[in-house]
Amino acid sequence: MSGFGFTPEQETLREEVRRFAQKELAPGALARSKMGPEELHKDLYDIDKTIVKLGWNHLNVPEKYGGHHIDHVSLGIIVEEVAKVDPTVEPVGSIQATSALLTQLPEDIQDEWFPPLISRDKRHSFGFTESAAGSDAAGIVTKAERKGDYYIVNGEKTPLPGATIANVVTISVKTDPKAGFRGVSLLWVPTDLPGVTIRPLPWMGNAGLFPSFVTFDDVKVPVRNRIGEEGLGFYLLMGTLDWLRIIVALECLARAQASLHDAMEWSKQRRTFGKLIASYQGVSFPIAEHYTMVEAARMLCYRTLWLKDQGQMHTMESAMAKWFSVEVSVQCIKDMLVLIGHPGYSTEHPISMRLRDVLGYQLGDGPPQIQKMIIARLLLGKSIAG
Repeated sequence: MSGFGFTPEQETLREEVRRFAQKELAPGALARSKMGPEELHKDLYDIDKTIVKLGWNHLNVPEKYGGHHIDHVSLGIIVEEVAKVDPTVEPVGSIQATSALLTQLPEDIQDEWFPPLISRDKRHSFGFTESAAGSDAAGIVTKAERKGDYYIVNGEKTPLPGATIANVVTISVKTDPKAGFRGVSLLWVPTDLPGVTIRPLPWMGNAGLFPSFVTFDDVKVPVRNRIGEEGLGFYLLMGTLDWLRIIVALECLARAQASLHDAMEWSKQRRTFGKLIASYQGVSFPIAEHYTMVEAARMLCYRTLWLKDQGQMHTMESAMAKWFSVEVSVQCIKDMLVLIGHPGYSTEHPISMRLRDVLGYQLGDGPPQIQKMIIARLLLGKSIAG
């Protein structure tokens, strides 16, 4: 982004990603949205390898592992264009957050995990929430008791997106149960360690997330697998969420844009009382209103990514983007489904899948109430905003 708008290079990237999505992803997108985790994982294998060949999984990872730098606005473009066509495909968002955490581990652990994660031969998942501790990240009860060179981990995490197929998970644990958020640490936990149990958790949408319920029963994790200093996990977690919230926002807006496109095409073909329904203000006005709201939310997202590229604080902007974009997307997709009518309510139409997806994203990485609380606290001060 240069000034107010996208650079020529970013516009070229958008066209390249758009062509890839239409050619490689569109033909099987609807079928993939209905697949179970095992079938979908197998179906995505060739797509994952293509993404690796395109170099997307090497973006912003250490040069030692073949990585190269790209701005975050461009990463947002890749996410947006892929999600418009096939939301089950995750092009770049996860590896960015994973890399930021993995680079804080000892070099030999990086050497072990970066290559297979970049090649997508292995998978990583995040485990920050629990049955009784979602948005209250410091309220977790999963504990890690240090015994010499190891932590003994006991507890549960749910839902873990991607854990069904994950080879390693980053989890938040209480290393000092009495210290509140200052007692939270992050651990890098391979899923093949004794005592780790993963159970799939069926969801009504977001087929590509592979959510799971994971339990830890006296799991022996080396202290050297701790990410960052003991007790500083809460701060690392918040930084990770700043990034993931923007990605969620763009993925939802991409679904809204695709739904607007479907509704506009339908309105130019469907006739009632001898006229195209696009000629009725009851149809054209909602389209105009939602298009405007989606564009406003997109600009908020890209401004937030631009702030990140400038090295500026963007926690409040990330919260605004996540809350506003998901809210806008839910209303847009719902109204576009109504405009399309009963064909849109069918599971044979992708708009029904999109609505289920964005409803789920209202919960992930903090529901609307939490985003508003973050915004209010940063605007008014914690003591005033509560």
